[in-house]
Amino acid sequence: MSTNFGSRPGGTDGSDHWHRESIAWQYKVSTINKSRLRFDIFLQLLLGFLMFVRLLPALSALFGFSLQSLRRWDLPAPRPWEYAWFISTVAAILGWRSTPNNKTFLLKQYMLGTVVFGIFPVVFGFIDLGSDMYAYITERKYTYVMFSFPAVLLWSTFLFIAAQLHIFGLYFGTVLLKAWKPRKKQQ
Repeated sequence: MSTNFGSRPGGTDGSDHWHRESIAWQYKVSTINKSRLRFDIFLQLLLGFLMFVRLLPALSALFGFSLQSLRRWDLPAPRPWEYAWFISTVAAILGWRSTPNNKTFLLKQYMLGTVVFGIFPVVFGFIDLGSDMYAYITERKYTYVMFSFPAVLLWSTFLFIAAQLHIFGLYFGTVLLKAWKPRKKQQ
């Protein structure tokens, strides 16, 4: 009805908006944080691909086949935390698979794998690079070069990005677990 030709009908002034149906908070939170977690996991998988490319020469030598094009890369030998961190891509795949159907078991496995194979190797990597970074900052000395940059700078940048992604992923996973938790019936 139009209010140009008279008074407004009773109850249509908008004051009843509190009584209308709305989407429950857990569905709003779930939708928002699912997309955030998927974007975070996408970035983790992208870092995992970069780490795979970085580990490819060592993995090919480990499994006994050698490609001539890989020898030209001239990369330093991988450090142990790099192998351990690479396993965190499996946890990221579990997290990706948990989001379409709200599978809490897979999400918990993602979070556990992120802590064990994501956060711990990152912390170990920072400890491992501590003396190299100190030498680079104080004396501009570095041991390895990767892609015309000091390797310690590239490793440190990688570790900072990976740490942020893992922390955000754990936060989004915790929020989703709370949102997906079954509601208790009120008695």
